[in-house]
Order: sequence, then structure tokens, then C-alpha cells
Amino acid sequence: MSFMKRTVLYCIRQRFKTVILFLALTLIATFMLTGIAVRDASKRVAADVQTAIGGKIELNLYAEGHMGNGQQNQWGTVYEYNDDFITQEIVDAIGKVDGVVDYNTEDAAAYYGAGVDFKYLPASFGLSYTPYGESSAYTATLSSEKCAKFQSGEYKLVDGRHITRDDKYTCLISKELADYNGLSVGNKIKMYSLDSDSISEFEIVGIFDGTEGTSGNALTVDEIPANCGFIDCAAMFDLFADELNGYQQLTIYVEDPVNVRNVYDKISALPELNAKTLKLSINTDEYDVISTPLTSLQKLVNTIIIIISVVSIVILTLLLTIRIRGRKKEIGILLSIGKSKANIILQIFAEVFVVALISFAASIPFSFSATKKAEAFLASRVAAGTAGFNVQIDAAYLLPLYMIGIMLIAVSVIASSWTIVRSTPKDILTKMS
Repeated sequence: MSFMKRTVLYCIRQRFKTVILFLALTLIATFMLTGIAVRDASKRVAADVQTAIGGKIELNLYAEGHMGNGQQNQWGTVYEYNDDFITQEIVDAIGKVDGVVDYNTEDAAAYYGAGVDFKYLPASFGLSYTPYGESSAYTATLSSEKCAKFQSGEYKLVDGRHITRDDKYTCLISKELADYNGLSVGNKIKMYSLDSDSISEFEIVGIFDGTEGTSGNALTVDEIPANCGFIDCAAMFDLFADELNGYQQLTIYVEDPVNVRNVYDKISALPELNAKTLKLSINTDEYDVISTPLTSLQKLVNTIIIIISVVSIVILTLLLTIRIRGRKKEIGILLSIGKSKANIILQIFAEVFVVALISFAASIPFSFSATKKAEAFLASRVAAGTAGFNVQIDAAYLLPLYMIGIMLIAVSVIASSWTIVRSTPKDILTKMS
């Protein structure tokens, strides 16, 4: 009789022991499959975050030692930066560097405008230092979508679109300000700038929320977030052409944070930056904040998988040792009729493997339930701040599961069969009698 036939007959005859082994293997496979799914989910999220956030390189003015002599005016002493600015020539050269996917500048309170045909939400002090009342602050940017408040989620676009590099005389305003004045996307508003002593017309291309409940006890209108908005840089350069020599800050986006140092070196070597008093630095803080817990999670899950593997070997070895000790008579008979030790051990392996085939398949629905609970826990804790933390069972996981399972079974069978390997047939037959 072949060992495969003996395997089937033994599993049918020893139903209770087979069921115990089935339950143990199903539990082990469930934990293993869930661990693999969580590990791969964290890798996917890390990869998505890496692509979405990327690395950042900051180019700033190097103001130290380049502020010139102070000039006195009615407000006090004013210092003016008198060295290199980030010119459009530099920006264009950076945009062509391999690895750079985008760039943006964000100049907060670059423009102060008083409402000519609209009103700001009132503050405690009703100042009127312009013919049209008090001015509020606007951030000048190339891409409002890349601005910090939108990137962090504090502000969210609710209507229209973001400001882009191709825009000129466009703006974003808050939903509070839009509702207060009955404004909507497509409307045009006029603002008076005391700095340029001119009235400019801006088209509202987008409306954002996130300013609700942040006014507090503001003394001036520009202290109310809802009164502050965004305008494009092109309008700034048009309005202040005689005063602006370039950008004061540039954020450069690199697709792969891992490659940020290589891109940094390429930008540093640009002839357009040669001998310029500008400060170039790497900024991966945003990526590190999100990726660090995901990396820690991957390491933790890998450790757990190893622990599960070790514990599984111990449990299987104990179960098989108990089974083998109760089969001394059977083993003795097989040896007496000429069956080799290898043949007997192969039969034991086949018995466990047959049960494992069924157990691993049966573990899949249990793993689905376990992964959903793991997903809910990890998405709210470990992966806070990320989107799309989706733990799922993939058909591709079955191959590594069965490979790991076969390895665990092989080690357990060899460990539990040590008494057969080290004993001579005479010893086994003597103990049997």
C-alpha cells in the first residue's frame, strides 16, 4: 500500500485528531494571511504617499548680511534686501531638471486690497485708511493647490478651481466672504491697493471653506481668516513691476523623496545659481511624518509574521509529537514489513499537508473578517493622515501562504519525527511489544 493511500485512510480513521489539526492550521493560516495583507497594504499606502507628497526642496533668499542699511520712516526703521532674488530664469532652469515634477511659491500677505465693490467681514476696529475702507491680506502664489493650508487639509476648495501658473488677475476667496457679499465663481471684484495706489479687477476662479469659526475677536479685517484669500503671482508682477525683482521663495517638488538628494545636487550645479546668494535646502518633513509610522508598521508586521511562524512550528511539533507517540504500533508494523523511515516520515508530512490544503483555503473567509477589523484600527491610528488604507486579501497571497505553510509543516514534521529517525527498528519494535 502506498504512503498516499495510508495517508487518506489515517485521516478518515482518526477524525478527531484530523479536526484538531485542521482547526490549528486554519488559525495559523488566518493570522499569517492577515499579516501578509496588512504588510502589503502599508507598503501600498507608503508608495502612494511617496508619489502624492514626494520630496521637497526649498529655495529661499539668504537674507543674513544682505539687508542693507536701515531707512527711517514714520513707522520706524525699514531694512530692504539688496541682493539676489529668485528670477524667472532660475525658475525655468529648475523646472527642466530631471526629477522635478512641479514648483510653487507662496508669498503670504504679498498683496493688500481694499474692497471697492464688496465688503469684508467687519472687525472690532473699523479703520478707513484708504478711500475704500480697510485692506485685507492676500497670498500670492503660482499654484494655490500647493499652498500649505490646502495641502494640510485646513482649507478645501468647494467651488471652482485652483489658481495656476497661467492665470493673471485671478483670486480665491473664502465661502464666508462669498456668502457675505453674494459672490460666486466667475464674478469679478475690484480691489484698491494703497501700495500701488491703483484699482485692480480680479476674477473669482475658486471658493474655499475652512475659515468658519476662526474669526475670534479680530481687531482688524486682515486678522479674520475669511477675509484673506489668494491671488496669482502674474498680477503681482504686473502691479509692482518696478519693485519686484523676482520670487522670494520657491518650493520644488520631487516625485520620489528617496531621489531628492540626487535632484538637489543637480539643482545646486545649475549655472543660473552659480555665485547667487540663495539658500537651497531639502525638506522631507511632510513625507517623514506620514511614512515613519507606516515603515514602523511594516517592521512590526514582519516581526509578528516571524513570531507566528515560530509559534506555529512549536504548536505543530507538539501536535505531531502526540500523534506519533500514539502510533508506535503502526510505525513498528510498517518497519517490520520493510517500509523505510523516510517513507513513514513522508506519510506523516502528507497527512499534515492534505489537511493544510483544506485549512488554508478555509482560512480565506476568516481572513477577510480579520483584515476589515485590522483596516479600521490601523486607518484611525497608525495611518492617521493618509488616505486609502485598504487591507484586502489578494489571490496572489495564496502562493506565499502555501510556501510558508509547507516550510512550517516540513520543519514541524522533521522535529516531531526525531524519535523515529534516531531510533533503530529494533528499538521501536521492542517498545511496541
